[in-house]
Amino acid sequence: MKKLLVILFSILLLNSYSVKAASNYRTVNLPKGVSIDVPINWQVMSNNQRITLDAYVETLYEPLDSDFPFAANYFNEYGKVDALLNIRYYPWIEITQKEVISATSDEVLYLDSVLHENILLSMKAVDGKILSWHGTKKEYINGVMTLLTEYRRYSGISMSDARVRLVRVINGTKSFTLTVSYNDTLQSSFMMEGITNRIIESLSLSN
Repeated sequence: MKKLLVILFSILLLNSYSVKAASNYRTVNLPKGVSIDVPINWQVMSNNQRITLDAYVETLYEPLDSDFPFAANYFNEYGKVDALLNIRYYPWIEITQKEVISATSDEVLYLDSVLHENILLSMKAVDGKILSWHGTKKEYINGVMTLLTEYRRYSGISMSDARVRLVRVINGTKSFTLTVSYNDTLQSSFMMEGITNRIIESLSLSN
């Protein structure tokens, strides 16, 4: 019995060590005290790639008064993007966390209707469409009140469907939106669901 306990303890110790030493995620520290966990096999966009993407966005919409410091993609074995994430800051926002926390359900519903209309227009600009709209809700993530919007869309650029989640943190000049999406029509989409959940759940603010 004593020998069995020693073996079990050794197995538990080894498992615990392997999880800590060989994590498939790394914490990315972003501007304004934001951090998220990103899988190590997701390719981070270079500054040059982000500028090119932002320049393309400006050809579709009015120039945005925002900062676009980070984006990453997951490429499948055929070199196609199956999932992505990016973060965009909005330093001109004056609404505080306190105001978001106290926002009523009617106010959130109105915001949701405005977002829905704007995203409908943006989808048309890229020959896409919204397949289903799941709305916007208030949700705490690691002590931070967020506005979480979810929908499914078809993109004419990638010629694929995707589940999209927008995690908005309204916090005055530190406000930002974390966008996470993945192709949910693939057989392996259940794995991407878990991975993107992990990314969102890891969102943290240090100040």
